[in-house]
Amino acid sequence: MIKQKRNASHKPFFEDKSRWVISYGGAGSAKSYSTAQKILTRIISEENHKFLITRKVAKTLRVSVFQLFKDVISDIELSDDFKINKSDMTITYIHNNSTLLFFGLDDIEKLKSIQGITGIWVEEASECDQNDIMELNRRLRGITPYYKQIILTFNPISHLHWLKSHFFDNPANKASIYKTTYLDNKFLDDEYKQEIEDIKNYDIQQYNIYALGEWGVLNTNIVYHNFKFNKHTTTLTIDDFDILHCGVDFNVGGSVCVICGIKDNKVYVVDGWAVYDTQQIADKLNGTQYQNHQKIIYPDASGGNESANASRSSLEILQDNGLRINANKSNPAVRDRINAVNRKLARDEVFISDRVEKLIFSLQTQAYLDNGKPEKYTEHKGGAIDDWNDALGYFIAYKYPIQTYGKISGGFVR
Repeated sequence: MIKQKRNASHKPFFEDKSRWVISYGGAGSAKSYSTAQKILTRIISEENHKFLITRKVAKTLRVSVFQLFKDVISDIELSDDFKINKSDMTITYIHNNSTLLFFGLDDIEKLKSIQGITGIWVEEASECDQNDIMELNRRLRGITPYYKQIILTFNPISHLHWLKSHFFDNPANKASIYKTTYLDNKFLDDEYKQEIEDIKNYDIQQYNIYALGEWGVLNTNIVYHNFKFNKHTTTLTIDDFDILHCGVDFNVGGSVCVICGIKDNKVYVVDGWAVYDTQQIADKLNGTQYQNHQKIIYPDASGGNESANASRSSLEILQDNGLRINANKSNPAVRDRINAVNRKLARDEVFISDRVEKLIFSLQTQAYLDNGKPEKYTEHKGGAIDDWNDALGYFIAYKYPIQTYGKISGGFVR
């Protein structure tokens, strides 16, 4: 008998045997945790399973659902009963040969070669194209002794998303649909509940999505809608601060650095520029203009994984040039970075010098697309709109983070 602490409100989800199961709603509702529990229960009690666990981008799997499964296995005190291959990202229950396979949908052709899939979970399904999900459906075939199921978990980021029209608005759809919010998760800590409820104080759109679990109505919504030029500008300069906090977004052809000072918990953006690459960022920060200041760099954390030249990553280049770096192992979710900036703006705790006019323009301009994601640009010369906003966001999200996960018996909840 598996010892699991389950949310009673999720009981119908655990018992559902439909081919398509949709688990959607707000943040902190334990959608992901409950899905991992359900799948682990099946591979322990049913032989020779081959479950495919996937997200749109492969590199996000390791720090999200792969880690989640390891946490849930630890929670049920069965670590010795599983073989966990970290390099291949596979998890096998040693007593009956049931296996979890973790793959990204960014290489859909590779998935076509996998045979004998008996179940599928698509985490953050709102990241995926409709063709990706339909291809997965074609992979789940053949005669098996147990029911075959595709589970999709996501936040309802946009009412224009194909998931809504296909599964919710289509009368012919036969998927089982379960909506949950943080109020359905009895294991959620009070601190995280307060974080979710606080969203309404700085972004009612995000509150509707991540607290209430309602479909987002984004239309032409400006991402950083709390920025007001007439109240969020400053005349302070770098000379007003001994310590300079530098948010950095890496792009070959347009790497952006946004330079900030802090007074009384308020952020003042006093300088900012775009250069060609990471080495030029290091050279400029080590130049005479900033020589009398202590500098702390808050970069895009993925700069530690991607090579800026043939031998060194962007973070290594900054470190080799004597710059102090504050960075998490991975970046927070985009929505949490955006919420962190919007929260500071709503509290009137971010001010920008009018000499950093490209950042001011970017905050006033970047909008959400119909799929619920912020606009992204491919031309980086001089820094694209999203590059400037991201550079500021990396610093604020590190220094003043939005809490993104609550703990449930040692495991993460979503």
